[in-house]
Amino acid sequence: METLHDSAEAPLSDGEMSMEALLAGQDELREKLSGHDVTWVKVVSLTQEFVLVDVGEKNEGAIPVAEFSDADKKDGSRLPAAGQRVPVMKTGSARRDGHVLLSYRRAKAEIGWAAALKAFQEKARVRGRVSSSVKGGFMVDVGGVAAFLPSSLADLHPVRTPSRMVHTGVRCYIIEVHESKRQLVLSRKAVLEEEAVKRRTQVLGELRVGEVRIGRVVRLGAEGVLVDIGGLEGLVRMSDVSWGAPKLPKGVERGSKIKVKVLSKPADGQSLELPSLGIKQLSPNPADAVRKKYPLKTIVKGKIVAISPEGLKISLEGGQSAFCAAVDYDPQSGGKAGDPVSGVAVGVNPNTFDVLVSINKYEDIRDRKRMAQYLKAPPPLTLGQLLSPERRH
Repeated sequence: METLHDSAEAPLSDGEMSMEALLAGQDELREKLSGHDVTWVKVVSLTQEFVLVDVGEKNEGAIPVAEFSDADKKDGSRLPAAGQRVPVMKTGSARRDGHVLLSYRRAKAEIGWAAALKAFQEKARVRGRVSSSVKGGFMVDVGGVAAFLPSSLADLHPVRTPSRMVHTGVRCYIIEVHESKRQLVLSRKAVLEEEAVKRRTQVLGELRVGEVRIGRVVRLGAEGVLVDIGGLEGLVRMSDVSWGAPKLPKGVERGSKIKVKVLSKPADGQSLELPSLGIKQLSPNPADAVRKKYPLKTIVKGKIVAISPEGLKISLEGGQSAFCAAVDYDPQSGGKAGDPVSGVAVGVNPNTFDVLVSINKYEDIRDRKRMAQYLKAPPPLTLGQLLSPERRH
């Protein structure tokens, strides 16, 4: 049978705490609260107005529910459940029923400030949530600490609609700390620039010349079309926009999605040179079909459509347009619109896809054929011709 003496001397089982250890823990808790230090306490119960927590005294500590509801709106937090531990700080006042009034918000801000200082010293990123848009930038909640994000450092490009950033999560670097005012200045742009470099390096390594990519038009300019192809910007020069005279295809505008072909890329992955992209290369060159139908030295026939100082505009049989430069025909020939004309194909205009013809070369060929026919030796006489009576006289 167990005696009282045996029971008193029995060792404590796992999970049990001696009275001395329990009292020491309560003393430490009271000391932290008295010194207005951050203290982690266990939630006992919830009322409509307060979250009640165990502070090691007869009466529980009380945290206004409003401090959690504000957080709920901004960072997705929820009211703590019974048994959960939360950080608190003593506010220096007490409720009429004797409960110690505590602040979760102040404790969170204290923890956030310490974390912010550490992140600033270690040049580490911090996460925050944009709480409001103010003159010149945004206010950001970084772990309970209010921080300022200037508009110029909020994005890679100017923020045209500030309201869209409010209540969104952001990753930033702390670039300034004002300890006396407990203020932080952030840069989201620095993070975005780092991410852009990483994406550029990755995409550039995966990019293959000749492949087709879907991109988004970033900017249109005299030099061409700047296109984002998954974190890497490339340039479609105006000469590679369309076959013929440079002309933007329908639907190509800022923000639109288009298909592009990779023509070349920087040999050095760290180079800032833009990959060269093409739009016209996605479709056959119309000039190739014209060249195939009208090879060089092909004799063509048509009618004169118009005459100008530059040359003759000609409509060939079948409707194909052609052009004969002034140096390739005799202006004194007296030709007029509607007159038939023949020439020799000498090429294709890459901008208009007209067949380029030369009437002079056609005339030269015809003259040479006539001369060759004239100088051709007569055929030898046959036996019948030699024996014919007419030949004997």
